[in-house]
This record gives sequence, C-alpha cells and structure tokens, in this order.
Amino acid sequence: MPKYRRLTTEELHNLESDFIDYLVVNTITGDDWVKIKNTNPDKAGKIIELFSDVVFEKVMRQTHYLDHVSDSMITSFHYQPSQAVMICAKANNPEIIITELFGNKKGNDNQTDNDLDIEIWTTTKNYTQQRELEIYQMITNGAVVSDGQLYKRLALSMVE
Repeated sequence: MPKYRRLTTEELHNLESDFIDYLVVNTITGDDWVKIKNTNPDKAGKIIELFSDVVFEKVMRQTHYLDHVSDSMITSFHYQPSQAVMICAKANNPEIIITELFGNKKGNDNQTDNDLDIEIWTTTKNYTQQRELEIYQMITNGAVVSDGQLYKRLALSMVE
C-alpha cells in the first residue's frame, strides 16, 4: 500500500527524466519497462506507486513551512524535526481582512490599533506519526507549502 497518493499522469510526465533515473537505479531498462506495462499492468502500477512515494517523501522532507489562509484567519506552521509550531491570527471583527494586515499589504491606513480586534496565539505539537505524513495530511486538507515569510511576520507581531 502506498504511503502517499499516486502521481497523476501529468505529474509523471513532468517527472519523466526522474522516473527514467528511478527505473535505471532499480535495474529496469526501457525495454523492460515497456514489457512490464504491456504484460503486467499491476506490477507497472506498483512501480509507479513506489516512485510516487519517493517523490512525495523527498518533497515532504524539504518542507518546513505551511500556511492555511482565509479572510478572517491565518494559520502558519513551522515543521521542526520533532514538533510543529503553529501561529494563528484571527480577526474577530468581520470587517477586518486579516490577509491585508499580515499579507503583502500593510493594512488599512485609517484603522488604528484600537480598531483591530485580532487574536494571535501559538502552540506546539509533537508528532503523533511520521513528520512527513503529518505535513502531507495538512497539504491534502488545504494547507500550502510556503517559504516561511508569513510565519515569521506573525511571530514578529507577537513580540511587538
């Protein structure tokens, strides 16, 4: 059973040279691959699943930050070796678009700090399963991989 999902045909096409390298490392020649695909589609599917796991595992290992953003709430995660740190900012006033405050924009110049009804908090969580699986599950639930800039802006706002 695969650890992650199987790559789509388009994703496989985009990773064609990596897949060829994967086949070579596993001593499967081009002719062997054609024969496997034609005579044993189940085995070909298993090879693709194994390759998919290798690709996803590499991506998840290289992922350190995830963001989940809506107009009223930003949740940003820093995936460290043994725990995940979450910083969340929530606008309690529906007129506040939180992404304007912490995103690329600096916010509404007409608003004063007293007008803002925003909660910011942080928490940590030890992994209950492999780190990479937790990241993968967050991504499948709508989080996106980020460069950590939003996380750092939120962290900085907590000390100001």
